[in-house]
Amino acid sequence: MIKCDYGANDYYKFFTNNNEEKVSRSLYGQVIKSFNAFVRDRLSDKGAEIVFPCRIGRAELKKKKTEVKIDEDGKVINNLPTNWKATRDLWKESPESKEKNVKIKFTNEHTDGYTFKISYLKGRATFRNKSIYKIRFNRTLKRNLSKSIFKGNIDAFINPY
Repeated sequence: MIKCDYGANDYYKFFTNNNEEKVSRSLYGQVIKSFNAFVRDRLSDKGAEIVFPCRIGRAELKKKKTEVKIDEDGKVINNLPTNWKATRDLWKESPESKEKNVKIKFTNEHTDGYTFKISYLKGRATFRNKSIYKIRFNRTLKRNLSKSIFKGNIDAFINPY
């Protein structure tokens, strides 16, 4: 994985070099932090898409129906998400289940069997080498989104794939 070579300090230096008004580093950090919180809350509380500036893509919430299926050969296809907390507890109690790789799955009954996902869409972006760029959304965003979904506050477009 390739890490970014630029960080908040580099952006602050660029900002101060290209603006006549001088802004303290702490004020700059507070503005960035509050803006990021606003964008995070907009996605996690309302399910609204995020359009990134300069045509570098957008982030949106999608949902996909997850269910247990049986294929033509009679094999069970289970694409339900794994409940890792319950699975680890089971593995502590029963070493046999760990050896057999038994996993406990979520049924997502509260969402009628749908699983939600935040997607970074860069199809209409205008920069080069789009295939090497990736966004990882932070834990706070994911936890807030999960709470909103459990409350039934938000919904998303159905992902056809």
